[in-house]
Amino acid sequence: MDKTPVSAIVISYNGLRFIADCLTTLKTDLGDRPHEIIIVDNHSTDGALEYIEQHHPDVILIKNDRNLGFARAVNQGIEAARHDYLWILNQDIRIRAGCLDALMVCAAKLPRPGVIGPMFVGFDGRLQFSCRRFPRYHHLLFELLGLAYLFPRSRLFNGWKMGDFDHTVSATVEQPMGAAMLISRSAISDIGLMDESFGIFFNDVDYCRRLQEAGYVNYYCVGGVIEHYVGGSVSRRKAGMIWLSHISMYRYLKKWENRRQGSRLVRLLWAPLPYLAGLLLILAAIPRSIFHYYRSSI
Repeated sequence: MDKTPVSAIVISYNGLRFIADCLTTLKTDLGDRPHEIIIVDNHSTDGALEYIEQHHPDVILIKNDRNLGFARAVNQGIEAARHDYLWILNQDIRIRAGCLDALMVCAAKLPRPGVIGPMFVGFDGRLQFSCRRFPRYHHLLFELLGLAYLFPRSRLFNGWKMGDFDHTVSATVEQPMGAAMLISRSAISDIGLMDESFGIFFNDVDYCRRLQEAGYVNYYCVGGVIEHYVGGSVSRRKAGMIWLSHISMYRYLKKWENRRQGSRLVRLLWAPLPYLAGLLLILAAIPRSIFHYYRSSI
């Protein structure tokens, strides 16, 4: 059995209801593999920080005096880590036994492994469709028109969320879910740290895109399974999170989708698209955020 040392990095923020199960199952899965556990806490105020200090004094704990966002916290963990493989984890998960071993086996089979992601199921055991293609302008259009929901299994209309993909089979994918990412130190050294302009959303999408552009292979590995409570880290501030998500998608499209080759005329015609996408994202965020604001206040 491979015993490559691993640095597990857990990002914590007001996750008291999750952190006990997360750390217990993490330590069980790490077993006797050489490892370190680094927890980066983004100024939790719900007792999560105190719980970690009391019940897990063996971990490396980085305590931020304010919420620096997911990307910055991940970068702090990477900078503190000592081992050649890093396992970056959300707090709202429970890790099933053998998960890390399976991910390491998948990584070893690839010529240039990028992000290796596990299969995700809900706390109820239901399979989660966790893989994504990199979003493009037509994906946004189909989402806003509702075509992705009318044709959920269509590669054309629901291509971004991969409704056509069999999530029970291991395969090369563009972007595994960022809630659990295994990545090598060499890949990180090659492409650099996470882009902190994507504070909480789309930082994993951007990172996977950078890896793929550099020739690395991102991979979905069904041999490793993690139970995931979707939105556990952000659900209590849903209205605000919608705005941040839409802004981040605009930033992503502006960063990547205008890097197209072609004639001067084509580039000229393409240039306004990110701003049009931004306007559509703002218009779509208004009713969604109002709905969730009033829903949370009832």
